[in-house]
Formats: sequence, C-alpha cells, structure tokens
Amino acid sequence: MIATGGALRSGAFVTTALVVACGGTDSTAQARAAGEVAAVSSASVARLTAGSEDYCALPDHDVEVLALRPSASEAAVDDVNWFARPVPHDGDEWIIAFASHDQNYLYDLSNGVRVAIPDRSDAVATPDGRYMTVPSYYTPDSTVRFYPVAPMLDALDRGEDVPDLEPAFVHDHAAMRRVYYQSTALVAEATVGDRVETTYRLMFSGTNHESRFRIADYVFAHDASDGRLLDVTPSAPMAVCPAVQNDLNTPFISKDGRYVAAYTSETAGNEFTSGSSLKVFEITAVDPAAGTTTCDPVADLGFAAGKADFSFDGSMLTFHLSQGAYLTPFVNGGLPSGTITDVVVARLDRDDAGRIVGHSGQQRLTTSLESGVGSYFPAFFPDGNLFYISNRVPRGSEEAKRFDFRVVDPTSRGWRPKPTTSTEMALWAELGDLWQHACMAGRAEDELFPLDAHELPLHALSLTVPQCTALVNDTRDDESAGDQDWDALMELCQTVDHGG
Repeated sequence: MIATGGALRSGAFVTTALVVACGGTDSTAQARAAGEVAAVSSASVARLTAGSEDYCALPDHDVEVLALRPSASEAAVDDVNWFARPVPHDGDEWIIAFASHDQNYLYDLSNGVRVAIPDRSDAVATPDGRYMTVPSYYTPDSTVRFYPVAPMLDALDRGEDVPDLEPAFVHDHAAMRRVYYQSTALVAEATVGDRVETTYRLMFSGTNHESRFRIADYVFAHDASDGRLLDVTPSAPMAVCPAVQNDLNTPFISKDGRYVAAYTSETAGNEFTSGSSLKVFEITAVDPAAGTTTCDPVADLGFAAGKADFSFDGSMLTFHLSQGAYLTPFVNGGLPSGTITDVVVARLDRDDAGRIVGHSGQQRLTTSLESGVGSYFPAFFPDGNLFYISNRVPRGSEEAKRFDFRVVDPTSRGWRPKPTTSTEMALWAELGDLWQHACMAGRAEDELFPLDAHELPLHALSLTVPQCTALVNDTRDDESAGDQDWDALMELCQTVDHGG
C-alpha cells in the first residue's frame, strides 16, 4: 500500500549519514576506507594508561558518558522490549526508537522527551532517517511496515504521541508474515529522470516457514522535485548466505548493505566450541529469483558474541559479551539472574578498495560483576558515538525494574591491540585468570565464577595499564603463584594501540 499523503518534511532525512554509509566523499570515511586510522586522543590514552592501581575496583562504565536517560526528574523506564536503535535526522539530538510494555516510542536522549509511535516493538529507522520500519510480528495485520519519520519527529518536537500514524508502505508477502527484529541498510541511490530511486536492504529474523534469516531489497521511488513517494518495488525474500552457520539469531547488516555480522559455529546448539566466534561476512551476490545470497567471511572477531552493530562509516563494530548464559542473543525486560552482559567495540580494517579485511584495536567499555545486571545491545549514532541499554536489577527480582540509556564516546578509553597469535591470546587468558584468583576468591560459590576459559581474555580487557601492571607485580611476589612468563605478561599490560 502506498500512502496518499504529501511529501516528507524537507530535510527530515540525513544526507550526510547517507553519503558516509554508502562510501561517499566524507573525508573521515575516505581515510578509514584507505586503511588510515586517526590517532587516538591523549585523553583517551590517559583513561587507559593512568588512574588507580586497584585492579579489583573495576568501574561499571569506564568510558566518557555523554548523556544518561532517564534523568532523576523524568519518569522511570521500567521495561524495555528487546533492543533499541538510533533515529538519524538532520539535528544534533541523540534520538532513539525503543519499545516498552509492547508500545514503540521515540526518545530524545538529549532532552528527555519521549512520545509513542505505531506498533508494539522493533521499530528501526533506515540509515538515512527517512522511514521507520517495523517487522510483521509486531504489526496488527502481520505485514512489514514502513512509516515516514518526518511526522514522528514533528510530534516529538510537540511532545505529542502519534501511535495511529499511517504507514507509507506495507509489504504483504506470504514468507514475511511472521518475521521479527530487523536491521536496515541503504544500498544505492540514483536519479532516473524525474525520480530518485533509493534501494533499502532489510534483514529480518526467522519466518513462519523456517528459522533462517531473510533479506529483502526495497526500491523506493520519490519525486525528484518535491520528495513525494511515487512507488515501491520489493524484491522476493532471500535467505541469508549458507556460510553463516548456526547463527543463533544474531545476524545484523551493515549500513551500506554489504556486510553481515553474525555469530557462527560449525557445531549445532548454543554450547561454546573451538572456532565459535562473531564474524563479518561480505555479501558477494544476491539472487532474488532464486531466493539466495552468497557471502564470504572477511573478519573473525574471536569473541563468542552476536547482535553486533556497524558504525555508519563502517569503521567500527560494537556488540555485547555474555557471561553465565552463553551468548544471550535475546534480552527482553532485563537480564535474568545468572547472566551478565557487557559492551565491547572493535575497530575494523579496510584495504585500499574500501573492503573490510579484518580488525585491529578493541576495547571493553563496561564491566558488570553483579548477576542479572549488565549493559547490552549497543548501537551507533551517525556521529560515531554509541548508546546502550543498562538494567539495574535482574528481570526476576521483586524490586522495581529500572533501565538506563547511556550515550558514550566509544573511543574515549583508547584501544587495546587485537591478539594476533595463540600465544598472545593465551597470555590474555592468563591475565584474566590472575585477576579472577586475586579479586573473586571470596565469591567461590557465585554462579558466574569461575569464568569459563573463553571468557578469561575478555575480562582482562577491563584492566587499565596501571591495574594490569599492579596485578602482575603483586601476583609475581606471591610464592604460590607458580611459574609464569612474567615479562611477557608485563609487556602485554603495557600494550596500547595509539592509532595512526
């Protein structure tokens, strides 16, 4: 169905984000595409290399927090359905879409205003901020819907709810009537006569036919003079490439539609096995007629993680780690007891042609030690900052539920270099084990400790240089410490990737 309303509000969609996401002329994007990495700021390096030596006192959020909502004067958020995603627009405010108690909202994290928008959950904006998409499972007629974002932003400016806004386009397809959360991309845009044709690519979770993910391309044609929507041509649904094995409902697509980040394992089920990892795949071919896509793996993050989000310029990837409950691909209404989640960001590397070829720097932004409390589902804003959800009490607790949204600078803690050899990974694991024995001995009966072997290197990422150095020095002086390569551990403690 095509809406009969007029044009979108002028300037409501983000042309700068569109250019960067599609590999345009933005100078920062060009530098990163050419494999150049800007030097990390001195303040970021200082956060990692200075400060307390108390290695058992790990802060929950060791990163520059730019905004925290709700504030003490606002109504509390006592429920968050699943995830939340940014809403690109032409202003400076950090606006997100999230759902609470089966109602979607726009939430301005800059000033605290939030208003209701249509449908029950999983509202995700297109990368240019022109449309808000909702998967069929959360719409009243089991169709995929595209809503214009401009009237939602106008309503947010007025502080008025718009739950009954009409969609601009409705996609009714037999294989798409029971799809869940989605990620969105802008693949191409071209002017054809008096039409501007924009191709969006959406990736949805499982259908009513099978549990595999589905990709669909949508060509939106707008009048070149006034922006009116003229027509929409959807492709047939396509299965996500078979190279993504046992994804456990984790794939997300990049903003330019070229890459998929997904957990993958050659072993069925959700138990950790060697080789299970978050990987990035390049989509090399799509065939709507056959309903297939083809892709090749291009980067292995080395973490058992999923639900990753690409930055708009494609230079970073963020995701949450899980401890206790393996992987935690779904979080609804907070974390259950026995689970901890924390936010990590990794820097992606590209070759001269702009293709992702791996990753280098990485950093852990949060560290939670309390069962059922954590930070999860991070996502980037177009300006390069990111936000994530934090819950204060476990989902099953009788205490009042409280959720926070934090906007942070993901580069404000500096970068740790990626382990490149099995020896380096073993050293990171040893640091994690040293920390565990030094700081968690009194919690021997805690269900979350001791850490599993694959969790040890990730926990060591929480240590700053002074904390790591003090840990190695204190442990080396302990007669019961045993034989370790103390010099190698000390050298690893000092490694900071300054970029450039």
